[in-house]
Amino acid sequence: MNIEKEAFEQGYAEGERIGKQMGEKMIETVVKRYDNSVAQLAESHKQLVESMEEQTVRLALEIARKIVQRELTMDQDLVAALASVALKRVSGHQDITLRVSRHDFGRVRVVVGNVNPAVTVKDDASLERGDFVVETGQTFLDGRVSTQIDALGKALFDE
Repeated sequence: MNIEKEAFEQGYAEGERIGKQMGEKMIETVVKRYDNSVAQLAESHKQLVESMEEQTVRLALEIARKIVQRELTMDQDLVAALASVALKRVSGHQDITLRVSRHDFGRVRVVVGNVNPAVTVKDDASLERGDFVVETGQTFLDGRVSTQIDALGKALFDE
């Protein structure tokens, strides 16, 4: 009976050892799956945050565009003032042409004519209210609202 008892105890111990190994392997597999799930969740969260940041910046840029357009519509002297500042940057150049939208042409022509009569002011149907472009033989200054907002967006997105 002693041999039977020893065999039983040895079999029991072997079964316990094998069971423990199998349990550890199962736990290891579950832990790996859990770790992978947590890593995937963290990556998804990171991508969602980045996407939300980008969408928020794009929304802010569009709001800025609308505000600037509204201000330019309400303050008709603003376009002339902005164009005058740009013209000062090219004051040493010759053959200066300032193109503005039809909406701003009359007011800008009078203001610029009083400041620098040598500047040719032209209306440009392709420009929107508040936009202007300065051209000389040496340079080109793009004062369109969309160009300025786009440049701001590129700076914010590091493009």
